[in-house]
Amino acid sequence: MDLGLKGRIALVTGGSKGIGGATAMLLAREGAYVAISARHTEELDEMAARISRETGGQVLAVPADCTKQDEVSVLVRQVLDRWGRIDVLVNSIGAAKAGIFLQLSDDDWQQSLALKLFGQIRVAREVFPHMQKQSWGRIVNVIGTHALLAEAHAMPAGVANAGLMNFTKALAELGGPYGVLVNAVSPGTVRTARLEYLMSQGVEYNLKTITLGRFAEAEEIANAIVFLASERASYVCGSFLTVDGGQIKCI
Repeated sequence: MDLGLKGRIALVTGGSKGIGGATAMLLAREGAYVAISARHTEELDEMAARISRETGGQVLAVPADCTKQDEVSVLVRQVLDRWGRIDVLVNSIGAAKAGIFLQLSDDDWQQSLALKLFGQIRVAREVFPHMQKQSWGRIVNVIGTHALLAEAHAMPAGVANAGLMNFTKALAELGGPYGVLVNAVSPGTVRTARLEYLMSQGVEYNLKTITLGRFAEAEEIANAIVFLASERASYVCGSFLTVDGGQIKCI
């Protein structure tokens, strides 16, 4: 199936590894020009080289800390200077701190929300007006199942994710009349460096709670994201696609 992404300009934040990296790779395979951003320059450059090598596509790597508005502005400007527009934004940034509630400090909470919640808001706010002007756009926010699956060890993630669900729905209302479709993907437990971090913090996972009996691979989440970023998702607006292998049994 042709997803209609050939020649589209895509910006993927958190694009140096994990879900963001897998999504950037798949977008490039579909013929999109891809800009990737992350805080760590070395990892970012390595992913950009890999995408270019494996797909032959055009890739722009721009280091940026999305907790800082000035760096977000520079990021978006560099993409616009390179290609003149941004058609697709994949917001794949943010890793909230896990821990025992009574041991989480104000700084722990603020750092978790600064990137996961406000970081995605900042990037969308910077990109949104350009999509409005061109009367076409796709924004896909990567959230997470803790928005609905409340767990005591992951309160910062749950609060950030719940906020992003509300933000996604509200931004979709603003964008729809301009042809800017805003949706979200909520991954379940994915086999990434993030999972390794959580397990190192003592978080235990019971595969019996997942209907498919295994963790997701980053590429499986990327498949859902790229569909929502495509021409084929032309009537999907303000929706949340949960990709968790059947972990959430009911809402």
